[in-house]
Amino acid sequence: MKKIIGFTILGAVVLISAFLVRSKANQARREASYREAVTSFQRDLHVGTDRAAVQLYLRSRKVDYHAVRYGGNDSDTYEIKIGEGPSYSLFCEDWEVYVALEFATDKLREIHVRRIGTCL
Repeated sequence: MKKIIGFTILGAVVLISAFLVRSKANQARREASYREAVTSFQRDLHVGTDRAAVQLYLRSRKVDYHAVRYGGNDSDTYEIKIGEGPSYSLFCEDWEVYVALEFATDKLREIHVRRIGTCL
């Protein structure tokens, strides 16, 4: 009986460890793809670029984006969806991942990754 319990516990530990290793590897792949997307935009669009030039760039490459405003900010942020990530929580939805092109007074101010999701 003790051997059965021991093997069951060992099997559970191995399964949990394999799940955690696989989850970390998947997360690392997702993060690398997010960095690659941001790097691509940073290479082509430099801080200080006019909004009209950014719009032209996005349209010429047929990149879908939408303009949003956060926290009462007067300037738009263009969001380009690049993926989804798991929440690993019972209380949260999966995260939607975007490249965010933030503007200030019609000039590109920053390019970064933004994750959006809802938790209870």
